[in-house]
Amino acid sequence: MGALVTLTGVGKFYPSITGDRIEAVRNISLQLNQGEVVALVGPSGCGKSTILRMIAGLEKPDSGTIEEARSGKFLIGYIFQDSSLMRWRTVYNNVKLPLEILNINRPERVQQMIDMVGLTGFEKQYPNELSGGMQRRASIARALVHEPTVLLMDEPFTGVDEITKELLQTDLLYIIGSLSVTGMLVTHDVEEAVYLSDRVMVMSAHPGTIIEEVLVPLPKTREPVMRTQEPFNECCKEIREKLHLLTPRRPSTR
Repeated sequence: MGALVTLTGVGKFYPSITGDRIEAVRNISLQLNQGEVVALVGPSGCGKSTILRMIAGLEKPDSGTIEEARSGKFLIGYIFQDSSLMRWRTVYNNVKLPLEILNINRPERVQQMIDMVGLTGFEKQYPNELSGGMQRRASIARALVHEPTVLLMDEPFTGVDEITKELLQTDLLYIIGSLSVTGMLVTHDVEEAVYLSDRVMVMSAHPGTIIEEVLVPLPKTREPVMRTQEPFNECCKEIREKLHLLTPRRPSTR
């Protein structure tokens, strides 16, 4: 598998309110290979979303390089932390938006994605007429309708109840497999990272660096029952250990 995106020694700073520079991420080096999903897991503020924005070209690194595959087209699909649907557009027109921007007329592709995410019959509904889970489904369809080279997922199920989230994770996994999607996932949810990805990059606290790469020992085709099985749980345990989530934290006695 060839690398679609390669980050080498990437660093990023932001200005503070006092005029100082705050280091967001430091010396990030990783590859995203065709056909795989890589998850970034780490504490809040460690720069996970910053890495996605730099890959998407929304921000530029202050050091290091980000290289895209040179052969063929390179398009980004982006699932945001909230559904980010345009409230004045119907489901159909929200999903169609990337094709409009690219000046592509493929109504059959729009309907295919709506069907795939389970929103058949809701094409004419507006976002405020949909449940939170349905809004997420529409945002997934919109992110994939233009057949992106890489799908970037930034906490895609934040704020969704646990039952709906697990259903959406399984549906997203099916869609990723069906469309042979290459993706990068940012999440705080260790189980989500293991269930959806092939590799998990564990990041340190601010400034974010990659401290460990964990390979997920699960077959490419996955089922919800795997969440209860030993390989899944052992992988989650390993990631939690790297994040120091299994270390007892005692309150200060001062």
